[in-house]
Amino acid sequence: MVLKSFVTYASGCVRWHAAALFVCVLSALSGCAHRQAARTEPLPPRVSTEEAVRLVPANVKEREGWAEDVLAALEAHRIHPSLEAVCSVLAVIEQESGFQPNPAVPGLARIVQQKLDTYADKLGPFGPPALAALLGGKAPGEKRTFAQRLEQVRTERDLDRVFRELMEYYETEFPSTYTAAKLASALFQSGRLEDLNPITTAGSMQVSVRFSEELAGGEDDERAQRRVREELYTRGGGVYYGTARLLGYEAHYAEPVYRFADYNAGFYASRNAALQSQVSRLTGIELVADGDLLAYDKQGEPLDTDSHTLEAILTFRRRYAPDLSERRVRKDVREEKTLAFEETDTWSAIKRTYQEVTGQPPEYARLPSVVIRSPKLSGDRSTAWFAQSVNKRFQRCLGRATPATK
Repeated sequence: MVLKSFVTYASGCVRWHAAALFVCVLSALSGCAHRQAARTEPLPPRVSTEEAVRLVPANVKEREGWAEDVLAALEAHRIHPSLEAVCSVLAVIEQESGFQPNPAVPGLARIVQQKLDTYADKLGPFGPPALAALLGGKAPGEKRTFAQRLEQVRTERDLDRVFRELMEYYETEFPSTYTAAKLASALFQSGRLEDLNPITTAGSMQVSVRFSEELAGGEDDERAQRRVREELYTRGGGVYYGTARLLGYEAHYAEPVYRFADYNAGFYASRNAALQSQVSRLTGIELVADGDLLAYDKQGEPLDTDSHTLEAILTFRRRYAPDLSERRVRKDVREEKTLAFEETDTWSAIKRTYQEVTGQPPEYARLPSVVIRSPKLSGDRSTAWFAQSVNKRFQRCLGRATPATK
């Protein structure tokens, strides 16, 4: 029943067969790793639909639907539906949206207007007039202008839909005078909604939109991008993509709290933060243990400029591991977002040296030191705060389990 429910949903929106295969082949970490583990040690009990319903907080509407979607997402990604897996997903949903498929964002209209004004101001004196002219238009069949509609947006989906129609209006109706066309072209220079849309995470699990597009295989296809965003605002779609992001990779964490931190800060951020701390102690170079060994651009691609952490690792090499070439270190560190990084010479040298020098076993993970700034938040938060908050919800979920489930 669970799988049938999800397939019915997916046939209209998420192409989950291809995406699930993508997850498995991409990392060989999620479902594949779980199946491999099954051959060496007994798997924990499977959570049934009835048991999953009881794990959803009692005050949540459509508890059965949420439970079914969580189990279906785990099945689609070939992740064993253990109590820990189910509660991990439910805890993130509760933290991020309170079980709302399309959560309202407080002050969204104000956030959008500030983003648009800032963008237009960068274009010089003609920027604001060009933006005003563009927002003064109306989509076919609409009585309200785009500006009026943007003043009333409440949810991420509302905003996305206005932007889509705004793009279509620009492409077909916007005045084609040289000045207006040139400025409007600058406003939409890449042709992607992301240029002006401040929403980078979406849905009930507030999963990264970019990750979801890549998972669906349509990161370079504008139609696919729009489809993915629509899917994210449905109950099943948000859970599907969020589950892949949360559990679709293997890590040797002893506690789920580190995976919750990774969900916020990036793959293996908790593992890498521990390594940064160890390099800092060995070299005496102060490092922010943010989980990134390299510097990255806005698209998540490594920059050519050496990060402060990489400079510290190179100092470690010169001081403690001269047989390890600089070329090898640079190549190894490129694996920092994969499990394979733990098989590199650089990883082994740091861990081995740390134990020899300090006489202490090197920790595998620690909560990253990352400040969270988002237009959706009223103030700054941290990755540690996020992970600990999710973990509290996770523990409460475990407490709702029946003895048989445990």
